Amino acid sequence: MTRLLLFDIDMTLVHTNGAGRVAMDATLLERYGVAEPTAGIRFDGRTDRAIFLDALAKLEATSDGEYDALVEGYLSRLPLALDERGGTILPGVTELLDALERADSTIGLATGNMRAGAAAKLGHYGLWERFAAGGFGDEEVVRANVVRRGMEELARIAGVAGRNVDCIVLGDTPLDVEAAHAAGARALAVATGSYGGEALAACGADWVFADLSDTAAVLEVLLG
Repeated sequence: MTRLLLFDIDMTLVHTNGAGRVAMDATLLERYGVAEPTAGIRFDGRTDRAIFLDALAKLEATSDGEYDALVEGYLSRLPLALDERGGTILPGVTELLDALERADSTIGLATGNMRAGAAAKLGHYGLWERFAAGGFGDEEVVRANVVRRGMEELARIAGVAGRNVDCIVLGDTPLDVEAAHAAGARALAVATGSYGGEALAACGADWVFADLSDTAAVLEVLLG
């Protein structure tokens, strides 16, 4: 059976210091003249599509044209926001990815970011090329569907049938855990985001780590 590994991006691999929200707020401010337009909208663990739709519903601007304009504006502003906000690769990520590459592991993404946004964020930190495929938040509101898409894409890249795969999803929120289980995968949760280890364990994560810095211990889970 082939082991597939799917990584979330924000607060699992990298910390962008809120660059995505900055890019979205700037787009909405310019278009609608509303200060702090995403205030009160939850970002953690959700897909870009769900977040964008919530923002437009709040502004009573729900047409397809408005959605497309928001996406275009967001993606055009995201590189600058990443430059301005700085951010960092989270502890242990580079070392873990290096070890998985040496082990010839099949790794991909299961992220709420739309594909172009994921490429911008990971490309900013030099990580985009490390991942073979993935599931993204362009079309999906339900996070579990993102995981399913990621599993299907990664299985296709690996040349294996869906029934012959075993998948572990790495993420930092209860929604990542819930989505992994709903898609038939297991969940390794890291307390590098807004949720502590106890909260992640309580929501049913199969494994919980403070971060990914203990490469040997994480590899024991991912490759065991």
